[in-house]
Amino acid sequence: MRIGENAGKLPFLHTENAAAGKSEQKKSTVTDILSRAVEVYISAKGKSLNESADMEEDLTPAELALAANEKEIADKKAKKAQAAEIEKRIQTDESLTDEDKTKLQKQANDLKRAGMTDEDKLSELHGKVDALEQLVRDGLVTDDEISKQRSLYHRQISFLKGSMAAKDEHIRKLRGQALQERADRDAEITKAQEKERAALAAAQPDDLTALAALREYQKTAAAKKHADRSTIVVPSNKSTSDT
Repeated sequence: MRIGENAGKLPFLHTENAAAGKSEQKKSTVTDILSRAVEVYISAKGKSLNESADMEEDLTPAELALAANEKEIADKKAKKAQAAEIEKRIQTDESLTDEDKTKLQKQANDLKRAGMTDEDKLSELHGKVDALEQLVRDGLVTDDEISKQRSLYHRQISFLKGSMAAKDEHIRKLRGQALQERADRDAEITKAQEKERAALAAAQPDDLTALAALREYQKTAAAKKHADRSTIVVPSNKSTSDT
């Protein structure tokens, strides 16, 4: 008895095959969503890299450091975009199971965490403090009960603000250094160009010397032409019989 002929009599075969197919389809759907999110990330990051790749060879050390900082910012933005793409699919794709959504949401959360800037982290800490104080206002806990945790958040906020201020100062100094390095490099280029022009001028006749030589040639040519004309014998109209 062949399975194909008796599939109708053995419904569990349909169930297993359908379940396997459905599982593969779900797996493929999740993979497709993650692949699409990766494409968003690569596209955003690739655009940033392509825009700066041609410039890096001519950058000064400080400009390179500033460019690296810009790349880091662009990378975080790309990860946020990737997370947003995943969350959009979670909300709009009705074929996803709860398990699929849980897995995808974890991926999105990891990406959002990796894409957080210092400003995002500072906002998150302030939000945690506000949440604790809201519990006190709602009468769910006492102020003493949240005091220790709130103090911890405040210390983290102070530390993060100090770190952000130090980074801002470092970037400010890098910008000043970059301006000076660029000015020095431009001066070197200008000096090299002037040296090249001087060498080229030395290899060619001076304009005044060339003009003087031209005038001397013109005088000599004119004198020679006059002398040549004076030696020309003009034929007479008289015949020999007239003499």
